[in-house]
Amino acid sequence: MQHTFVQPYRTCKLFGALRVVLGIQDAIALIHSPRGCVYNLRYLLGVRGAKTNRILTTEMDEKDVIFGGEVRLKRAIMEVDRKYKPNLIAILTSCASSIIGEDIELVVRDVDVNAKLLPIYSGGFEGDQIDGYKEALKKVVDLIVEGADKDSSLNLLAVYRYGWDLEEVKRLISLVGVRVNATLTAKTTLKEIEGASKASLNVIMCEASGFDAARIMEKRFGIPYLHPLLPVGIRATESFITTISESVGKKVSNMPLKEKKVAEMEIEKIKSATRGKKVCIISGASRIAPLTLFVTELEMEPVIISIDRVGETTTDDLNSIIKQNNLNPKILIEPEFDDVFDSIAEEKPDLIVGGLYEEVLSKSFGIPLCDVMHGEKKTMGFRGAITLAMRIKEAILSGK
Repeated sequence: MQHTFVQPYRTCKLFGALRVVLGIQDAIALIHSPRGCVYNLRYLLGVRGAKTNRILTTEMDEKDVIFGGEVRLKRAIMEVDRKYKPNLIAILTSCASSIIGEDIELVVRDVDVNAKLLPIYSGGFEGDQIDGYKEALKKVVDLIVEGADKDSSLNLLAVYRYGWDLEEVKRLISLVGVRVNATLTAKTTLKEIEGASKASLNVIMCEASGFDAARIMEKRFGIPYLHPLLPVGIRATESFITTISESVGKKVSNMPLKEKKVAEMEIEKIKSATRGKKVCIISGASRIAPLTLFVTELEMEPVIISIDRVGETTTDDLNSIIKQNNLNPKILIEPEFDDVFDSIAEEKPDLIVGGLYEEVLSKSFGIPLCDVMHGEKKTMGFRGAITLAMRIKEAILSGK
């Protein structure tokens, strides 16, 4: 039955597009919107640990909605360029400016500023956050300069989280003997994006949003792409390293193997607290498979697997892990909040692995929560596996 209301488990297109822009450190996001849109986005992203001082609004009002706000937008672009002197200004539409059909590309063509301008149509009602990631990432690809001399480096494509995990991924790749050229777009710059055509390989890190951009780059710049499992947990990290090393024809050094042994020994000590515990995993497309694999390494039983948006290989990757490990979870594909709530009430897991949004579920059922979804959390690589396993143990023992 199709309901006329819903408690949503996904956010809007503008959110995803904005996160792509915020990864570019010398860019400013100018959202053509009323003030409330930007206040709420700044608040939400601030709680999640993002730096929100580069999110501005044109502060559309009633007159702009009725008569058009292109004059206001043009003036705002000029003022932002003059005051902040960014290398890039991304102009994003909101529900209000999209509904009235504001032509931001026309405004961009008519305004004369020093910064590069990147118009992105991102009205919230046009799709969810993954649609925003896709749209903005394809626009970012348009910034790449053609004709660069190729080297043996690789690009990380569709990366929106930075912090420890991003640095750990780069370190693992360096141990294979390969340099990361550009990261689109977490913790990057306009110059790095422009030079992305130098790389010989694109590694897709967000499977739900990265394939479109990867195909464009393959066609335009001749860069092949691959999508390994994200390196969350011991087996997924080993698979990540092996997949990349084989793709670039490099031998793996001894360092990752030593780290793997240390991780295996440390996690063995933790299993007494995790063994046999039932877990609900709530995640996006790229993390759901490696997280499922990781909890089996802790000898836990995933009873609910909830995926907010599936990508091209999500179900195949997940079903392979489920079959190999003889699992029988309840799988929720792109559910809404009530679906997840009812499933937890039915399955009664001992732990929820998710993010901040799951706090209400944790408190409602008195089930401990392990947040793995935000930039400062250590989850990737063999070292991240130890940290994540310890946090899961602490959550179970504390009951929080």
